[in-house]
Amino acid sequence: MDAVIRAHAARVRAADPLVAGQDELRGMDELRGMDELRGMDELRGKDELRGRGHVEARGAVGWATVERVDPGSMRASWSPLVVHRLQARVAGPSPEAALGALLDTWLAGIPLDEQGQALTVTWPSRDVAPVRALAARNFAPVVAQAVRAGIAGTAQGAGVRRVTPDDLEILARLYERLVAYDAHFGWVAVRASTAARIRAFLASEVMPTEWCWLAEGADGTPLGCVIVQPPAHCGWIAHSVDASPVAYLSVLYVDPDARGRGVGALLADVAHGYAAAQGVRTMLLHHALPNPLSTPFWARRGYRPLYTQWVRHLGV
Repeated sequence: MDAVIRAHAARVRAADPLVAGQDELRGMDELRGMDELRGMDELRGKDELRGRGHVEARGAVGWATVERVDPGSMRASWSPLVVHRLQARVAGPSPEAALGALLDTWLAGIPLDEQGQALTVTWPSRDVAPVRALAARNFAPVVAQAVRAGIAGTAQGAGVRRVTPDDLEILARLYERLVAYDAHFGWVAVRASTAARIRAFLASEVMPTEWCWLAEGADGTPLGCVIVQPPAHCGWIAHSVDASPVAYLSVLYVDPDARGRGVGALLADVAHGYAAAQGVRTMLLHHALPNPLSTPFWARRGYRPLYTQWVRHLGV
C-alpha cells in the first residue's frame, strides 16, 4: 500500500507541483471533498458519514465512505442527499487500468438502484493518465477546484462596498439565485430548506467572520456580491494546495441583467486586492465545469484547475 501511495504522489507531483496531500490516504474522519464549498463542521448538521473502509486492486488503493445528508441542512443545497466517495491512489505501468480495477471493486459493493445517490471521485486535474477509467464507467467531470497562485488587485472599486449587517436580506437573495443557477449543472439542488438555511448561515457564520462585498448600480440597486473565507477559516481546504496563506472565494454572483458590464470582474478584483493586502498568497474556489459562464470567467481571472470532481448519478 505504501509503495502505491508513494508512486502515485510522485506522478502527481510531476504533473502539478501545487497539488498537496497525495502522499497519504485519509481515513474515516476525512470529510473534505470537491463539492464542499464550506467547512464540513459548519454545514454538516445531522449528516451521517459511514466509513466503508479500504478498497484495493492491483496497483491501487482507496478509501471509500458514504455520506447521508440531512435534507434540512445548509449542506443539502450543495450536495445530493446520498454521496458515495472514493479517495484513490494508483501506480504502476498503467494508471488507467489500476484505477479501473479499483473503481470496479468499489462499484461492486454499492447498491445501484437507490434513488438520489451520487458517486464521486476527486482527481488532480493535470494527472490525466488514469482518468479515462472514470469516463469509461460513466463518470463525468462536474466541478473544478481552481487555484490562483499570486494575488493582485485593487482593494476598492466604484460601486463596490463592504457588506453591513443591514444587507442580510440582499445578500441572501443573491445567494439564493446563485444556488438556483448552479442547480442546472448536476450537483447543487434547491430544496425546501434552502431559503431559510441560507439566511441563518449568512447571519451566524458568514457575515460576522468573512470578507463580503456588494456591487450596486448608481441608484443603489444590488448587482452582485462576492464572499471570501479568510485564511483563519480555510483549514478545511488549505491542505489541498502546496502554497500558503490560502483564502477561499466561496461566492461570486452577478444578477443576469448586470452581466457583461464588468461587474463580476470588478468584484473579483476587489476581493483579490483586499486578500493580497491581508497577506494572502493563494486563492482557491470551486466552479461548475458545465457552467458556460464561470469556466471562461475564472480562466480570465487567472485561475486554473487543481482538482476535478468526477460524478456519476444513480437512481435518477
